[in-house]
Amino acid sequence: MCYSAPVTKMFLDRYTKMKLTLDISHWTNVHESMLDNQKETIDQALNHTQHIHARVGHEEGPQVNDPRAPEWTEHVEKHLLWWDKVVARREKSGYKHISFTTEFGPPNYLQALPYTRQAVANQWDINIHMKTC
Repeated sequence: MCYSAPVTKMFLDRYTKMKLTLDISHWTNVHESMLDNQKETIDQALNHTQHIHARVGHEEGPQVNDPRAPEWTEHVEKHLLWWDKVVARREKSGYKHISFTTEFGPPNYLQALPYTRQAVANQWDINIHMKTC
């Protein structure tokens, strides 16, 4: 139901106590952008977030193939910035914790080579990496 920034904004405006599981990686894919034109809506969503799906999306997909790869540095940093804002806001509001799920999925979420369907990176290693980011 919260697949995009404008739809989520509509719900947050109407249901002011609504809480979110933030999976913003899908928004980057749906909007085919890193959401620079959605700052107000993102800020509102971050204020309503209680749980984070720690997966890094990009303009053409909900999951980069390996967040450790240098070509994804800007995307990873953008997601980390969003998540850090959630943590800071929750701490400022007096909450003692926030939950994260490292959510890099298997093929075909994780890109695979043609014919063999061999994953281009190790899903377990990526999720462990995201856990320690």
